[in-house]
Amino acid sequence: MPSRKSSAGIAVTGVAALAVCAGLFSWWNTNLLGEAEFCEGVVNSADMDAVLGTQGRLSTVWSKGSEVPEIACGVKRESKFLGEEPMEVTLTTAVREPDFQFQTHVWKNPSAMSYFSKGGTGAVSDERGWVLLPDACRDEIGAIYPARQLPKSDEVTVVEAVMKQGTTDRAALARMLVRAAQRIADDAGWGTGDSPEAPEIQNPSDLSATDAAAVCQIPGFRIPQDALVRGEAEAGKERTTGRIPGAWSCGLELSGSAGAKIWFSAAPGSHVADGTLLNSDGFKNVPGVEGKADWYRQAVVLKCGIKNVYFSMRWSNEYWNLDLDRDLVERLYRSMLQSFVDASGKKYQCPSVKLT
Repeated sequence: MPSRKSSAGIAVTGVAALAVCAGLFSWWNTNLLGEAEFCEGVVNSADMDAVLGTQGRLSTVWSKGSEVPEIACGVKRESKFLGEEPMEVTLTTAVREPDFQFQTHVWKNPSAMSYFSKGGTGAVSDERGWVLLPDACRDEIGAIYPARQLPKSDEVTVVEAVMKQGTTDRAALARMLVRAAQRIADDAGWGTGDSPEAPEIQNPSDLSATDAAAVCQIPGFRIPQDALVRGEAEAGKERTTGRIPGAWSCGLELSGSAGAKIWFSAAPGSHVADGTLLNSDGFKNVPGVEGKADWYRQAVVLKCGIKNVYFSMRWSNEYWNLDLDRDLVERLYRSMLQSFVDASGKKYQCPSVKLT
């Protein structure tokens, strides 16, 4: 029979082992004594916690180590024994065309984004987001990820976040982006004033059947019958996000074998419709009104009251690949954009315009 002394020693050893295991468990699965700030100090652990979840340990995966105002970094959360999938986000400064969020395939579906209604200019989804930096950044930031020359006068600078693993809460991502942009601007001497703790976002609607006489829930907006192809691209469903007369987008998901989509977007004022965008060579004057159009990017900017308003249309690759006559395609995208501008322009109090 073990002595009382040896039994006590075994008990102490067991308690010590449990303490070590508990310590290791906390180390692996919480941010105890971990990094307090990330991405050159522009994001604190609380904001990163909210984006990447609380189950696991936060760590910097990589960082360019640049000085403010440029940042480029990746942060991951991993855990052990909890069964949680790893989550990872990258945060970078970037240089973009002013209407990148409506025009580029990188951002995929503008109608699935949640646009900010207050607290900055930006948008988020479950997988990515962006927020605009002050105009002063344009002349000083080079966007080190990817490395490139200084921005041109018709470009804007933004802070972008992309989920490399997992999905996130939109409100948390918006909050992190706004605070990161605020810190970058403040540290660089471009103070933007106090931003709300939680920027207000407008989430997309559910998919609903398209009304042929009020496409995208805009009375009078119709899709030309010639734009539909029996069995391949027919009237289907739609989703809208944002709110007219603010930033707004609608995505049509056409039914049929092609899997084609068409997006329509509008935004008043801000960087999208101001002189920054209109410095682009592709924009030409629209006769009879104060406005410009760029047919290559299928975009129009009109003077509506005291502000400019941007309108655009984008077809998915699947739609472009439909077997349509080239002359028909030319007529379609002109008539489709004309119908959209006619109907949605009324909601922005825009003048009537004949696009040529």
